[in-house]
Amino acid sequence: MELQTERTGKYMVVTASGRLDASWAEYFADVFLNYIRNGDHHLVVDAAAMDFLSSAGIRSLIRVNKELNLVKGSFTIVNASPFVLKTLEATGFGIWLSASMPEDMQAADGVGTVGKSFVTDLFHLNPQGSLAFSLVDAWKSWSAVAGSDTSVISFPQNMFALGVGSSAVRLEEAMGQFGEFLAVCGNLAYQAPEEKGRPDYLLSVSEFIPEMRVIQALSCQGEMAHLFRFSPQDDKLKITISELAEQALSISGSSAAAFVIMAETGGLVGANLIRSPGKIGGKPVSNSMEVRDWLSFCGEKVFAGEQTLVLGVVARASETGNHSLLRQLPSNPSLAARIHAVVFPYQPLPNGLIDLKPQVDKFFSGPPPMALLRLIDDHRPVQGLGESTFIRGACWCAPLQNTEGLNV
Repeated sequence: MELQTERTGKYMVVTASGRLDASWAEYFADVFLNYIRNGDHHLVVDAAAMDFLSSAGIRSLIRVNKELNLVKGSFTIVNASPFVLKTLEATGFGIWLSASMPEDMQAADGVGTVGKSFVTDLFHLNPQGSLAFSLVDAWKSWSAVAGSDTSVISFPQNMFALGVGSSAVRLEEAMGQFGEFLAVCGNLAYQAPEEKGRPDYLLSVSEFIPEMRVIQALSCQGEMAHLFRFSPQDDKLKITISELAEQALSISGSSAAAFVIMAETGGLVGANLIRSPGKIGGKPVSNSMEVRDWLSFCGEKVFAGEQTLVLGVVARASETGNHSLLRQLPSNPSLAARIHAVVFPYQPLPNGLIDLKPQVDKFFSGPPPMALLRLIDDHRPVQGLGESTFIRGACWCAPLQNTEGLNV
């Protein structure tokens, strides 16, 4: 079988020649699923030269149509040869057939470049929207944790938060379980301080609202103001986290902003706690060698090709480069940020304007999360891994209010 493609507007037209049978069905499905993964969600198959269609071939068409339905795409077969036409109608799949190309084939799809070349679309959800910011930083990193350093925070659906905390109710239990967490739209992911443990998660269901005992937390409450979509353009195959953070600040029009990213990752660089800070004794952890006993750093870029949910707080860096819990990004020294990411098995996002909460709920309702990392910018000479990168996805952002704690 031979496949040739041509893109017109929002449509990818694939001319299929030959036999779609058991020998070619898997190849056909793999190629089409790759189109979908690359952001082509409106597929048209020109089947004029498709000589034969077997049950195995129909099964591959079903797989493609199912994936397109998940991302609210479309699947159409045009110019079907007599045998293919008869086979599809007889098997109950005539709904895919069309006598002609889609009527809006020549229409522009409304996608345009905004600012950076990787931004493909920009939606102003609520230009006046903003997030009320609050900070918990009673615990100073790598010193002993006191009971007075902890706070119990709940995470309703309009809150975005990240930091270090424990899901244990009692303080005594929490002291041995402090780890990184991320909360978005009533969904909470928490990484227990274990070297090979998987994240646990709590979902806001009915009247239940997740809560944690935290020793560090950056939380924002309100609604996102803007959404921008991004994907590779020209020879730029991956987009860095610092570029996305810069774009979130620029679009928000503020010196401090929060952002949520849902995207396919090109590779993450990060770390997570493997020992709870609640176990630090009277002597603080004082140097980088000692810190390595408490943290696990990835030795290479990880989770390429998977899907990530990222939450970050970013601000323009001061002369010192630090804003309390934010740290300067070596890749862009004008920015300081704190960014956490939870990793899920890959699943495509719909194109265009999408709502944040339904997409986050969908992630947490599917296969369980694989990992939770605090993203770091590793620009050590020679052996440094650089920064986390992403391929395509969506980023919601909004300016922050009440940012006194960030010194901006």
